[in-house]
Amino acid sequence: MILDVSGEVCPVPLVKARRAMDKMEGGEILEIIVTGEDSKVNITMAAKELEMDIKGIAKDNNEKWHITIRKKQ
Repeated sequence: MILDVSGEVCPVPLVKARRAMDKMEGGEILEIIVTGEDSKVNITMAAKELEMDIKGIAKDNNEKWHITIRKKQ
């Protein structure tokens, strides 16, 4: 699943990401796309608090962050 919240300002990306994380099933992978550094940090911290696996964090050529997480089984 992909959640694109690029262009949105905190706390909106974090709120939407948390909602998506809460709905995930065990083993499911979610890619969250954000533009702000603060959103990247906050979403990464939220994923860690929920004990999710952070599979990757990368910045693309359009200055967007792609955060890939997986919910543990």
